[in-house]
Amino acid sequence: MKKRLALLIVIVLLAFIAYVETPTAKINEDYVYYYGETTESEPASTSEEVYGAPELEYKLEDTTVEDGFVLETYREYEIYKNRAGEVVKNVPTSNREYLRYKQ
Repeated sequence: MKKRLALLIVIVLLAFIAYVETPTAKINEDYVYYYGETTESEPASTSEEVYGAPELEYKLEDTTVEDGFVLETYREYEIYKNRAGEVVKNVPTSNREYLRYKQ
């Protein structure tokens, strides 16, 4: 009996924690996702406002040759679009990926 009660308490506690961690929980109703600009943002179009969350895309930033290897640096950008699907602005993030391969 005590084991069942303890198991029930653990299950209820885990369910409560899982609910509180979701963005739809009543406790999180004042929390707003914010995608802010950096100082390096570049507007690509002036038509209409931003619609929806940004798409993430890596763009080639630099290519160097070191010790017989080619090192390519890609930077992640947040691509904001309007309702018509036109790019409104590109915002670079601090995320970079490096691809190294032999010449």
